[in-house]
Amino acid sequence: MDQNRKPESDIDATDAGEAAQRLARELHGALFPEEYDHMYDSVAEAKARLRGENPMDDKHVERVNEQRTQLGFTQFVVGPDGDNDNTFAWVKEQLRNGEEDKLREIVATRAQVSLAILRRKERARQQVQTPSWLDQTIDEMLSGDEFIYDGQDRTDPKVIAFRILGELYTVNRSGKNAPEFLRQIRRLLPGRSEAEYQNLLGYAKREWMEAYGY
Repeated sequence: MDQNRKPESDIDATDAGEAAQRLARELHGALFPEEYDHMYDSVAEAKARLRGENPMDDKHVERVNEQRTQLGFTQFVVGPDGDNDNTFAWVKEQLRNGEEDKLREIVATRAQVSLAILRRKERARQQVQTPSWLDQTIDEMLSGDEFIYDGQDRTDPKVIAFRILGELYTVNRSGKNAPEFLRQIRRLLPGRSEAEYQNLLGYAKREWMEAYGY
């Protein structure tokens, strides 16, 4: 018999403990995402946090603080001097008390509310951003200096494609922009093959992904 081998009961207990810890982390991340926002900070955002400034937008901060209040916690404070409630300990306690279903219901309800908000925003956006409005917006952008660098040819189809997609990302950050891009590129560069339009879309996407991570 291997004297160094752990008893099966010890192995089972270790596995169960690790599984419980993973579950607690999963639910904690879903319930308190603001405590993980720092993991995705840019250099400038990280510096802002060190100064005690929350780099997230005001609506995000307001929403997460309201959610914390609903669960009985204080508002989230960023920075080295931030003294926040131990929400992870609370999640583990809830799980020990058999309240996993309750926690998952909170997460699901929040997701439903967020989806409803996104749908309302999309309906409002579509009412404002009519085809004629988008045409005018794109034309005004192309006549200016947005999304273009010194030495670039304004008439180069690749430059035009990059700029169109940049403007569409600006006016519709959460939506699918490929259909509108194709409508715009066909309008601005008529008479080309569909393969050329698709290639320009692919080029613009790759350039934006490389430059800004879109």
